[in-house]
Amino acid sequence: MTTVSTQLLLEQWQTLHNSHEDYEKYALIIKLVAIASTLLIFTFSVITPVALLLIAALWLQEGIWKTFQSRTADAIIVIEDKLAISDSEQPNDSSQPYLLYKQWQANRPNTKALIAEYIKNSLKPTVIYPYLPLILLLLIF
Repeated sequence: MTTVSTQLLLEQWQTLHNSHEDYEKYALIIKLVAIASTLLIFTFSVITPVALLLIAALWLQEGIWKTFQSRTADAIIVIEDKLAISDSEQPNDSSQPYLLYKQWQANRPNTKALIAEYIKNSLKPTVIYPYLPLILLLLIF
């Protein structure tokens, strides 16, 4: 692979990586909207089923963003595959840091272990917040 091709792949990797990171920011914005929505729900006494539906929709929206993020990661892995081939043809340590997603995919567990990992991570405070507390709050009041 030519130096120009490698440089273009590195630029594309960087662009996609930045996009991948932006999806994290969007997920946090969705969480903030869920919190603000719950405050408005209490302020305007919205009925519980409607409130639960709204919070569930926001949770699903975050899932959709995470799906886009995952697809971006898949595209990054394709680029990393090309960079890895380039490295094997012409050893060049400058593009090795760009194999992050490829290395992650190589260490990914089987489906059963992956589901267990998802459940474990879903119970972490940074993921479960704010959805479960908001849903419980809506059910209590």
